Amino acid sequence: MEITFEQAKAFEAVVRRGTIQKAAQELNKAHSAVLYSLKSMEELLNLTLFNRSGYRNKITNEGEIVLKYCKQMLSLRRELGEVCVKIKNGWEPNLKFVYDGVVDFNTIGDALYILNEMKAPTEVKVLAAHLGEVESLFNEEDAHLMVTILPLQKLQIPSFELKPIRMHLVAHSHHPLGQKHRTKLGQSELNRHTYVKIKTAHGQVGLGTEQMMFDSYFYVNDFNTKKSAINKCLGFGWLPDYLTEKELSKGSLCLLNTEIDNTHTVYPRLYYRNEKNAGKAVTELLKFFKDATECRD
Repeated sequence: MEITFEQAKAFEAVVRRGTIQKAAQELNKAHSAVLYSLKSMEELLNLTLFNRSGYRNKITNEGEIVLKYCKQMLSLRRELGEVCVKIKNGWEPNLKFVYDGVVDFNTIGDALYILNEMKAPTEVKVLAAHLGEVESLFNEEDAHLMVTILPLQKLQIPSFELKPIRMHLVAHSHHPLGQKHRTKLGQSELNRHTYVKIKTAHGQVGLGTEQMMFDSYFYVNDFNTKKSAINKCLGFGWLPDYLTEKELSKGSLCLLNTEIDNTHTVYPRLYYRNEKNAGKAVTELLKFFKDATECRD
């Protein structure tokens, strides 16, 4: 049992316009052709779609249900046509984007929103990793774009710098370390407390704690969870500026007064494959990030 596109189109038009005659005029078809589509559709479905007892055709309850699916069918047909046009204009079928989890996702989300507003037919896959995992995942997925804060080990592909990220070594104000803001904290004091760390992160960016060993660790999957753990006084650790600005201002988080450097800046870069072979989705994202970088400068 398969309803044709012409039957669905005729049925929807008659319901919307109110009469077969008006629907026929809109569809540029003869009255008899529209009538035939409706009757053949009712015979196919073995349902009565219209109550014909009155002056005007009134849709039945069964017809209301069928109409809902006919509208979906027509809508998908229109969407397919629009997608085909976009594919001809250079939109790629898929795009893979790998980024370091220290980067503020709001920036990446703003870029993806642009594609959404353009109704891009491209299927986008976004993956987060940390430090050395980023390049590995980029290669494993054969991804198109990558944001990392580490120099590349294997690839030589074009890139440009994004907004720097300032890292802060912090603890909650109620944590024992947070209450010692007047004391210069040495490594031995820090070692006695739990260090909150991304569990899969490997690679060094120059943080003052990278050569240190701690008595205990609290391993987490991402920086938002890390912030929650620090806010619960479960330990101390490094957080990026966009996650600490409000809390440092209010005093709920404390920048630790340490003998080692308690702040550090990392410089994310956006890497991409050969731009000449890039599809429209990649091109639009590169344009967004380049424009954002130029505005910052």
